Amino acid sequence: MNQFFKQIRNLLKQYTLGQNIVIIVVLISILSSIIALVIWANRPEYEILYSDLDPSSAGKIVSDLRGSKIKYKLEHNGKTIYVPSEKVAELRLQFTESGYVGKAVPGYEIFDDAKIGMTTFMQRLNMRRALEGELVRTVNQFPEIKNSRIHLVFPEEKLFGEKKNGSAAAVLYVQPGKYLGADQVRGIAALIANSVDGIEPKDVVVVDSDGKVLSESQSEDAVLGSVGNRWDLRNRIEAKLQQKVIGIVESIVGKSNAVVEVSVDLNFEQINRTMETIDPDNVVVISEESHIESTANMDTSLNIQESHKKENTITNYELNKTVEHFVSNTGTIDKISVAVVVNGTNKTIQDKNGKTVNQYVPWSNRDLEQITALVKSSVGFDEERGDIVIVQNLRFDNSGIEADREYFVKAEKEAMWAGIINKSIIGIGLLVVFILLRNLLKTSNVVLNLPDREKSRRSDTAVDYQLTDSEEDEDISEDLYIKKLSPEARARLKANSKMTDEVIDYTKSNPEDAARLIRAWLTNK
Repeated sequence: MNQFFKQIRNLLKQYTLGQNIVIIVVLISILSSIIALVIWANRPEYEILYSDLDPSSAGKIVSDLRGSKIKYKLEHNGKTIYVPSEKVAELRLQFTESGYVGKAVPGYEIFDDAKIGMTTFMQRLNMRRALEGELVRTVNQFPEIKNSRIHLVFPEEKLFGEKKNGSAAAVLYVQPGKYLGADQVRGIAALIANSVDGIEPKDVVVVDSDGKVLSESQSEDAVLGSVGNRWDLRNRIEAKLQQKVIGIVESIVGKSNAVVEVSVDLNFEQINRTMETIDPDNVVVISEESHIESTANMDTSLNIQESHKKENTITNYELNKTVEHFVSNTGTIDKISVAVVVNGTNKTIQDKNGKTVNQYVPWSNRDLEQITALVKSSVGFDEERGDIVIVQNLRFDNSGIEADREYFVKAEKEAMWAGIINKSIIGIGLLVVFILLRNLLKTSNVVLNLPDREKSRRSDTAVDYQLTDSEEDEDISEDLYIKKLSPEARARLKANSKMTDEVIDYTKSNPEDAARLIRAWLTNK
């Protein structure tokens, strides 16, 4: 180990102070990046264990996680707990078995542990608990319901008292982002009422987690039910016709380029009429009764005989009669009014400066007439009924949409350039580091491959250069310069001077050999 650090120290001595700083910074950066990458690769991925927990359940779960030394994270004020993804399923089963969450609602299985000698009161109480539990299980099966609570009330039975109906109350906790329609609420109320003997749908109250009453009162329905149904019917008809018109118009003018409003007048009058029609020309004999009465009188003294005959006929006739009973339908359409506003089109043109701009082009009268004809056909236009269809072309105010579009385009460009700049900076940084490392490696390879004599000469040169840089502003005599050198440096300096003198003398005495030697060096290079 000491030899390793010694080699590193000897290697660093071969560079200047600035080069040593660059090398150390680069090495530290590379080491930090490797450590960060390893930590990031080995960090656990967290998933939601439970969300929207009550404080008591969350506290118990966190205590168990801390005791088991399992990493976790809390969010949303402690209501959401995150754990490593590979332990989610195991921990959910564990905490469900412990009863911290998902506590089972008792149903009819409550009677599995029935005790002998149980009082009538306890039996009735357990029966009510079983019914409530079974209803909760059923209601929780709805996809919109997250949880629910149901309370049943049974009146006390009296021997000579009038039998009273029970009542029920349901509290529904709806899933986030979901809602219950009126039909679903009525269905839940009917489900509860028909599951328990003695409870009518009008006796069931349904509220949400915010305390808002979702079920409608039967007394209010009796007063306002018909009016409410009429408005619902009118709104449904208007919405249906509006969707039909929008589908046709937007297929011509484009999405969001048309505004359609439909008004429908309905007739809710109900007429009961009975009409009886008699045809006097068509007579039918249905019965005829004849009575004949004969009398005879005789006077014997005068020898005179008188007789009388009386005939009476009764004929019954039946006239042709038609009886018609008419009941008019309610909710018939008396009048339809449709108003349609369409936006014009935008045409791309070149202005005087050669810049591309959008020019607003309104629809022609012929186009508007064709759109009007299509609208009339779609809503069942009846002129005799007094229906009205109006189609107008007006320019929409799209300044807000254009401003939003420009903002998002600008934001998208800024994000794109920011990504390009970030990647460019990273690339330039990596390139600079690569160049510095390559240059440093080349320099270290050259120094390590030099002969010992050349290394000593470079070392002496480096020492001379450092002394010259540190005292370049001072006039130093040759003796003072030599005195500042170490004994080893002075010996090397004398050896270099002696060697230089010998080379010069050899060159002067043997110029041809010196030239031949230099030529050989150049050839070898």
